[in-house]
Amino acid sequence: MKEKIYTIPVNEAFDAGGECPFCNMYRRLETESVEYMLGPAYMEDDIRMDTNKKGFCPHHYSEMYKQQNRLGLALMLHTHMQTVGKELASLISERKPAKKSLFAKHGRENDPIAAYLDTVGSTCYICDRIAHTFERYIDTFFYMWAKMPEIKDKVKSSNGFCLKHFSMLITEGEKKLSSAEYEDLMNIILPLEQENIKRITDEVEHFTDKFDYRHKDEPWGNSRDSVERGILKTASEFVGD
Repeated sequence: MKEKIYTIPVNEAFDAGGECPFCNMYRRLETESVEYMLGPAYMEDDIRMDTNKKGFCPHHYSEMYKQQNRLGLALMLHTHMQTVGKELASLISERKPAKKSLFAKHGRENDPIAAYLDTVGSTCYICDRIAHTFERYIDTFFYMWAKMPEIKDKVKSSNGFCLKHFSMLITEGEKKLSSAEYEDLMNIILPLEQENIKRITDEVEHFTDKFDYRHKDEPWGNSRDSVERGILKTASEFVGD
């Protein structure tokens, strides 16, 4: 079946190699989103209304801080902090002294100030933006699995998946595929993942062995970056680059 424009990101992620094609998709979306936020986007009123309310998670603040546009980041941070300050001022002015017995019975989790802080501390404009597109990529993968047999060859020749996205394939595949299509998926990815978990486990072991003088003259093989790849495989996190 001829490649369509919406299948290109999925195909490119598998063609890129690495330990998890879905992490490749996510990382590309993340890079594009960070660049987008520090481009003209931060001056758009509708986007600033959202960032004022949601802010960003620690990881994406850090990613934006690494870029060169400190002014853009500062402008978004300033108006977000203004929004938080106004909301806090309103909640504090409306606060009524709580009875000790009420806190003893129900706990302080019902305090509206704490509830607001929990909410604003757990939202991120970039995370939400990525999630919206990433869900479409997942749907596209399962569409390709059902309609485009060549995706199966890409999966078979891959290095498997990180544990997070391996779990996603199992749970979402059961919802989105027919019984026969799902069993076909399981028959391919279960032994594939098992094989690749063992591969990288052995590579990490060889990495540790190289610090033993008895193995110092042995070749490194593929173990030099095995720690970075092992972290990606188990925790879905790119490190060391």
